[in-house]
Amino acid sequence: MTLKHSLMAMVSLFLCLILAACGSSNGSDTTDITADSSSQYSTRIHMLMAESGSLTRVPASNETGSWTLTLNNIEPAALWYTDRPGRESGSTPVKEYASSTWDSAYGNINPNATLQFRPTGAVDLEGVYITLSNPLYDEKLNTLTFHAKLLNDTLDQPVPDSVAFTSVTLNVLNNAADDQEVSSYIQYASQAVLLPAATPNQYQVVLSNAGPDMFWVDNAPGTYSDSRPMSYFFPQWANVFGDNPPNAALFGTTVTGELKLYFLTLTEPKYDAASDQVSYTGTLLRPEHGAMEALDQVVLSIDSGQFSRFPLPGKGVAYQAFGEGYNPSSANSSWIYFGSDIARKQTGALWGPSSNLLTSCNLGTSFGSSCRNDLQTMKNMGINLIRLYDWDTRNDHSQFLNHAHSLGLKVVVPISNWLPQNPAKWTAQVPDYFNELNYGFKGQGGKIDWHPAIAGVIISNELDHGAGSQYDNLAMYENAIGLVAAFLKKADELGFSKSVPVGVPVTFVPKGAPNGPKNQTTGAVTSMPSWDQFERLLSDSRTAPYKDRLMLCPNTYNSQDYLFNNAENTGKGWVQLTYERFNRPILFTEIGLSRAESYYTPQFVRDQLQGVISYQQANPAHVLGALHFQFSNKVWKQTPGDTDTEGAFGSFRHAAVLQSILTVKEDYTYWPGEPSGDNHGTLTINALEPTSTYDAVVEAYK
Repeated sequence: MTLKHSLMAMVSLFLCLILAACGSSNGSDTTDITADSSSQYSTRIHMLMAESGSLTRVPASNETGSWTLTLNNIEPAALWYTDRPGRESGSTPVKEYASSTWDSAYGNINPNATLQFRPTGAVDLEGVYITLSNPLYDEKLNTLTFHAKLLNDTLDQPVPDSVAFTSVTLNVLNNAADDQEVSSYIQYASQAVLLPAATPNQYQVVLSNAGPDMFWVDNAPGTYSDSRPMSYFFPQWANVFGDNPPNAALFGTTVTGELKLYFLTLTEPKYDAASDQVSYTGTLLRPEHGAMEALDQVVLSIDSGQFSRFPLPGKGVAYQAFGEGYNPSSANSSWIYFGSDIARKQTGALWGPSSNLLTSCNLGTSFGSSCRNDLQTMKNMGINLIRLYDWDTRNDHSQFLNHAHSLGLKVVVPISNWLPQNPAKWTAQVPDYFNELNYGFKGQGGKIDWHPAIAGVIISNELDHGAGSQYDNLAMYENAIGLVAAFLKKADELGFSKSVPVGVPVTFVPKGAPNGPKNQTTGAVTSMPSWDQFERLLSDSRTAPYKDRLMLCPNTYNSQDYLFNNAENTGKGWVQLTYERFNRPILFTEIGLSRAESYYTPQFVRDQLQGVISYQQANPAHVLGALHFQFSNKVWKQTPGDTDTEGAFGSFRHAAVLQSILTVKEDYTYWPGEPSGDNHGTLTINALEPTSTYDAVVEAYK
């Protein structure tokens, strides 16, 4: 991904390299001072400034993304402040920082950093997100060099082999402790003022023309980076930072063009989207700051906290929009539908701007010349989260994930029902999910990790039905639980980050003995929907090591009142009761109502979705989002008048055929074999006609 839409909104930072903040230093302390005794590494975040520098690709390197970072005429001191809960700040001579301090601070984990600069001859500020190692300070030349891995950048074009720049600020992050993935958050604004409060050393910090986007970057050893609207961040403040408010570095230029820097502890965050204004109560970490001055071209770098790959609110949809000719019972008789995998490269005419088939896609004036592009339609509806159902690892899915990511859409990727039903295949097939055709993504640093579009993984769908849909036969569900453990074990073995939660979608019916709260009227203990399934998932010895990485995934068609106000006459909503019972986040992997139901109204669906959004915004740790069931009707179940319950959930119905694309063998990279034979198949593209559910979804999501 790029961070362009976050960083480029900042105008060029004119550095005169005169440090007018922090006052006196705490000295050149080279010991490893940690505010958190549980961590073996320093909690200090270091900031270095230089007059100019360069980033040069290492020629003939065996390592992808290998660069040399050089800082010229560097300021003599590295300023630092501690990650929460510590409240210290100071400075260390650059010579000592690059030698003894470096090893004690970071150990054998190379730290991540953000580098902001103005390319030579350019006006706008640019930035890169990098991993640093091997610092070397040349006292005579006053230069500091690093080996760098480039993880992300803001440039519009590929980074050239050599970039020269001026006005350099390097923010070196502390490493994450105890193998917990955390990120540091960065905001920007045109101006900041610090208004004195009644308490000494405390100020109201007001950022004007802030955002509307911000971004975050992982502390090492993580390598994830992302950009989101400011409005996503502030409702999560308490969940991100808990009981320990964050420290931050606020820097920008004074009216005379000098760089000034304040280290603060931030509390009482407020964001006014209408006026693009952000305010905090800021307590200075050091009282020596000189005269308080307004700052222009402001960057606020906030220390590390938890994060979620899910958008807030999670306004999602379930997606399986095959057109006429598709039926899951016969899908494997043709190559194009084999595996019912809609996210594969060959179905791009449905979800994307190009067909990815040898036969071109041109749908005329109603869709332009860029196919149907369902993902763009979702974006236009206010959707930001997509759930898929089927996934064949032999297919190339990178185009789907890349296109979703380019639109700012997050994806909950699946493992189809077939794999948990075939445990003998796990050892051979589970590793395939982590390659670059599937969930894996090789960043500029060369490391393969989750594709940045991926928010979560779901394994199977409603296997708690059991064989023959007998609710007391849960053997297949037990298999799905085992696959969760096998999948996460392999993810850890491959070094994938731990911020992608995994869940198992289940039916919304009671199973087994009552295990819920008391009914207010009868006093009887109720049997709450999905609780038995959740109990099995979370108490299983196989998933015990991964419990904090699991999410609860119900498929529900119940009302807003039942879900959020009064379930089973308990006086509390199902969501509140479920979170209190299991303390795990909930993702509604299906939610909606069929138009064939006698009590269907568009308002019923709107209220369901709005209920999830409102609850999630108030309780972001409890709910990850709602995935409306579904984007379009099941085409093989669709009937005139919506008489088939399963074929009448969609926001769209499949209308007239726009184009039929006959596929050929050369469109495929593997051949399923029998029973497919040489039946390559025809991809049929129907027009999408909105149903009455469409307006309800758009009203809720926009």
